[in-house]
Amino acid sequence: TTAADVLQQVRLLPGELEQVRRQIDQYAGRNGPNIGIALTETSSNYQSDTQVGGLFTADVYFAALENGVFTVDYWDTRNGMGEVTTAPDGTTSYGDGGLLSSGNCNSDSVCEPPLNTPFAPYYALQMLSRVALPGDTLVKAASDNRLVTVHAARGADGGLSVELINQDPGNAYTVHLGYDGWTPSGATPTVHTLGSGYTSIATSKQGTASTQVIPPYSIVTLKLTPSATNPVSTTLTAPGSPAASDVTAGTATVSWRPSTGGAVTRYAVYQQFGTNSVLLGESTSTSFTARNLVPGTSYTLNVLAVDQKGHLSMPSDPVTFVTGTPRDSTCAVTYNLATGWGSGFVANIGVTNTGPTPITGWTLAFTFPAATESVSGSTWNGTFSTDGRHVVVTPAGSNTYLAPNGGNTVSLGFVGNQTGANPPPASFTLNGTVCTTTYSY
Repeated sequence: TTAADVLQQVRLLPGELEQVRRQIDQYAGRNGPNIGIALTETSSNYQSDTQVGGLFTADVYFAALENGVFTVDYWDTRNGMGEVTTAPDGTTSYGDGGLLSSGNCNSDSVCEPPLNTPFAPYYALQMLSRVALPGDTLVKAASDNRLVTVHAARGADGGLSVELINQDPGNAYTVHLGYDGWTPSGATPTVHTLGSGYTSIATSKQGTASTQVIPPYSIVTLKLTPSATNPVSTTLTAPGSPAASDVTAGTATVSWRPSTGGAVTRYAVYQQFGTNSVLLGESTSTSFTARNLVPGTSYTLNVLAVDQKGHLSMPSDPVTFVTGTPRDSTCAVTYNLATGWGSGFVANIGVTNTGPTPITGWTLAFTFPAATESVSGSTWNGTFSTDGRHVVVTPAGSNTYLAPNGGNTVSLGFVGNQTGANPPPASFTLNGTVCTTTYSY
């Protein structure tokens, strides 16, 4: 219901898309990777014909594409006039959800711009092609300022494009940029800017690759060229179609199609940690088995080819998998997401002692994968205590005993709050032991 709220909502999309992908993989099995996700309708829903809508559009398109969506559709080309309000930057919103003006007037003789005049989201969509084109590779990027979001893409020519979105209607920011595994040249960047009230994208040479001033309520795209000493190959193709198989609690095998375009000496497998990547291992073949993984944990990997000079290719598409829980454990947990709605969900948990020794008094612990979910005040058959996303459950009083060898099961549960994604906990421990866990929806 506010511009600031609309612009912050995009932060929820990656977690929601990850949860959708996990459910697809659960029910589709090996066919999961062949099922794509389309975002078939989006707009800011609030002052979408102003710069608010433009900033939202730029952010949501890249957030969707970065997280595996193959197409995004905007609502809509023309829509018509609605409630007239004033946006935070002082411009007028006509309550029109379209990309182009319908040229309407209301009963108070307030009129939209002439028919087919582009609104800000139109130019935000134009800006997308200044950042990435088919064949370019989206790369991880992030900001330490909550009001500045950032997206980036590497071109096939070795160049880098960085899009910065300033959601603050009143303040410009001096942005200091850093680069991991890529070195910009000292040339003055070409900069494309879409500011508040602009009727076209402005282009100029300004700033440096390391410092730029981002105006209030603006979308700024830097076009950067690589340094001559850049340790990146422009001839090797990215390894193709990585896929995970034989995923257990502690291991997973990743296979891929070979890189072409030059002599490959080895392949490097990197694990993503936010905007950073850490070398997980290397292989001289087109597969790699990762070991000593943490049970019940999500991993995202990329594969890069390495040439004789040690230069790296473009990264492969990311491959994400979740390690399981031990097949053989002395405890078993079932997690059933019984129902859900826009702001909450109900979860039922079953706890069984499958070991040979009875348990009198138990502690069940788990961690929510997303900060958008939590336990509400409504729980049953257990005492729930929380510390951030970490939850500890102890007996309610009459259910302290767990018989050996699966002799009984303690059933408990809670009503959860959600403000976005609510993926199930990846693993549970009973008195410190990681349990075999099964899920149902």
